Amino acid sequence: MSLASRDLWPEGSFVGQLPETERTALLAAGTPIRFDDDAILLLQGEVAECVYVLTSGLVKVIVAAESGVETTLAIRSRGELMGEFALLDEKPRTATARAVGEVAALKIGGGAFMQITGESAAMQGAVTRYLLSKMRASTERRAAERVWDAKERLAQVLYDLGRLHAHTGPDGAVRVPITQSELGELAGVAVSTTERVLKDLRKQGAVTTRYREITIRDMVYLDSLRFP
Repeated sequence: MSLASRDLWPEGSFVGQLPETERTALLAAGTPIRFDDDAILLLQGEVAECVYVLTSGLVKVIVAAESGVETTLAIRSRGELMGEFALLDEKPRTATARAVGEVAALKIGGGAFMQITGESAAMQGAVTRYLLSKMRASTERRAAERVWDAKERLAQVLYDLGRLHAHTGPDGAVRVPITQSELGELAGVAVSTTERVLKDLRKQGAVTTRYREITIRDMVYLDSLRFP
């Protein structure tokens, strides 16, 4: 099956939602590249020269404050586009993207990406919707931090990671290579509270934890806890 086939990409991902012509053009412009665990794909503050389409693995998006403190803002996975924001507004990158485990991607030069986008109204619309979806997710996260309690927020993040960003193993479990601290940052919850909630979820059999990994074993239970 061709890489450009829609069936190879998650339905809700950027690539999965592209029309066939635009998807084929975008992927054809990319050069395959691999990153080892903890390698940097994009660096906060750098000038944008390319974008990436993720083809396998997970990438965490991190913002560093002037104090040096880092916060994990999002997890990206197969089919997602990374680095487009700085290309479009011609300003330095606002965050660092770092590999979580081994990652494969297609590297597309900035000029090629802008040409493909400029020649297709459908591609322009897709990029606009993708940017707006990221902004919407950020807004929803901020609202959730004010309204929902820690357990609901953590359940929501775990559910989203299990549904969108990981593969189910032979035992039906979903292994997500993420630390408890990173999970808490994604949900806007303190580390101590995250540890307490995960302890309760372990007792319920919903998750198990190990070094740099959380295994989701009961998506139905997490679904019952997350936002109404």
